[in-house]
Amino acid sequence: MSPHRVISLLLLSALAATAETRVRITGMTRKSEGNVLDLMGGRLEHVRKNDASTSRADDAAFLLRQVLRKDGYADVRVSSRIVSRTEILLIVQEGPRLSLGDVTVNGVPPDVAAKLSKLYASPAEKARPLGSGSPPFREDDVEKGLAFIRQELNAQGYWSAEAAVADRVTEPGTEQVNVTIEVKQGELYRIAPAKIVSPDNRGVIRTKTTVEPFIGNDATTANLNAMRLAVEEAFNSRGYPDAKITMGRTLDSPRFVPDFFIDLGTRVRLNKVHVTGLERTNPARVQSRMKKLEGEWYDEAAMNKRVREFLATGAFSSAIVEKTQVAEKRIDATLHLEEARAREISAAAGVDSYHGPIFRLSYADRNAFGNLLGFSTGFEFSAKGVLGETKLTNPWLWGSDVAGTARAYALFYGREGYTALESGLEGKVNWKIGDHYGLEVLIGSSVVKLDKDGLPASELGEQTYGNPRIRFTQSLDYRDSTVLPKSGWHIENPLEIGSAVGGDTTSYVKGGLTGGWYHKLNNNYSVGLGGELGMLIPTGDGEDLPIDLRLFNGGPRSVRSFPERELGPTVNGYPTGGEAMWSANAELIRSITSTFKGVVFVDAGTLAREYDELMDAEIEVAAGLGVRLDLPIGPVRLEYGYNLTRDLKEPKGTLHFAIG
Repeated sequence: MSPHRVISLLLLSALAATAETRVRITGMTRKSEGNVLDLMGGRLEHVRKNDASTSRADDAAFLLRQVLRKDGYADVRVSSRIVSRTEILLIVQEGPRLSLGDVTVNGVPPDVAAKLSKLYASPAEKARPLGSGSPPFREDDVEKGLAFIRQELNAQGYWSAEAAVADRVTEPGTEQVNVTIEVKQGELYRIAPAKIVSPDNRGVIRTKTTVEPFIGNDATTANLNAMRLAVEEAFNSRGYPDAKITMGRTLDSPRFVPDFFIDLGTRVRLNKVHVTGLERTNPARVQSRMKKLEGEWYDEAAMNKRVREFLATGAFSSAIVEKTQVAEKRIDATLHLEEARAREISAAAGVDSYHGPIFRLSYADRNAFGNLLGFSTGFEFSAKGVLGETKLTNPWLWGSDVAGTARAYALFYGREGYTALESGLEGKVNWKIGDHYGLEVLIGSSVVKLDKDGLPASELGEQTYGNPRIRFTQSLDYRDSTVLPKSGWHIENPLEIGSAVGGDTTSYVKGGLTGGWYHKLNNNYSVGLGGELGMLIPTGDGEDLPIDLRLFNGGPRSVRSFPERELGPTVNGYPTGGEAMWSANAELIRSITSTFKGVVFVDAGTLAREYDELMDAEIEVAAGLGVRLDLPIGPVRLEYGYNLTRDLKEPKGTLHFAIG
């Protein structure tokens, strides 16, 4: 045999050894062969990588049958035939394809019915494969969907709820299965006094007192989880890190009786906290923060709070607490920290209807000097001007729970009718007391130069001045989220005392009150109410007070029929501000998807040039529509406010685009 023939035979043998077995499909009428192979995904890989055989062909037929049944072909049959060593033919007798049609839920309000209908359909929707125009109807999904409905009703406090399929009809031709579900909510259960079992009777009294505030509340999953968590924290924070706490239930309609089993175990004190994993960070900085926990009964909640604080600085990517017994009733804790990349240069761009295009370039170090200080510096450019600032933040001043920030800044910006050049220094401390109350104290001083740009100089007040000031801000916040609140309320009370020191010195007191209330009406609708009241009382002649220190109204967060700051007295078409203002907002919000919402609103407000004229100032009213997209940084808002009390030279309405 010639060498060329030997080489050819070897090449042919190699090609045969690496040839892939082809799987063909025939008999489908509703889907192409390509669609079906896409549905199969990688399931046929082991068939393709081997020579065609009876067992491989049977495997391929079985896999295709399973995929098609999941797609609604309940009576499908698949047979196989080996065409050649490298080809398998699958023959399909598909039969009818059943798809899930309308799901009607009776026995509950319409908004609840819509949510339950989606829950019932979710197993079919999840199984909707690529290439299928409708979700499949499968017998296995019937009980899954009913279980989802019962779970949701239980979560809302209806623990004896029942759900059953009352009727189902298959439409001829379309093969859609329309399902009717009958729901019996039953009574709304409420939390009753708990039954408590403890092997040594320890913890019974504390569990009773912890559960007591929850008695009488609806037995929703949220309330029950909060109650169970409160009981766990009551002991984990008092030296029982290994306490075994379980909660069952006894249903005595309409009473939900929590059944607690409490086994506290050994009470222990925290001897010492060790820290590992630090390279750039000063260990003493971390240990000083943990020092207050040492020598006390081990408090798991306080330990977890400290860990969250360290992670919140951005200097660490992970933190794990390991407990080790070192003596009877004494443990050490080792905090394993992993440092993150703390330094970064970032650029960001955005736009809103007032500032126009915005571009920011900044440098940040979240672990400055290795002491977990937050340092940042940067510039922000917009259509209104330029801001440069440098900040240094200490999250724990002198080892306390008080955070402090020092800031140096300079800015040039253009307002309506004038421009301003300002530079200054500020120091600020924030003290969070408990979960809801906060106090902020700011001391600052700046130098400001104003120039006219449409307004007469007489309307600007003092044009070159220094502005020493101190401001106290108290806040109460009971919202479920500070960024995207859906329920709860908050209120803030700022009070500023300062002076405009120039050719003529004018001192002033500026106070205010802002707040909001949020309430969910049902699964689709919620309401929000908000408002602001501001008062500025200058000494001497208020006309000398610089325009920059006055109050303004109008914009996306006040009366939305006016552009930012343009509600109130004007000169030459430019706002001049005032000494007293208020605004109020009412919103009805409709959820379209989980993150996209529509809103209808009514706003009202006014602004008075002199604070004693507030009661006589003309009230402006707006009504409008908008849409919002919820993002982690806050809602992106596009809203139009129509002026219902329009006077001559006032806008008919205003379109606002803003974040927050």
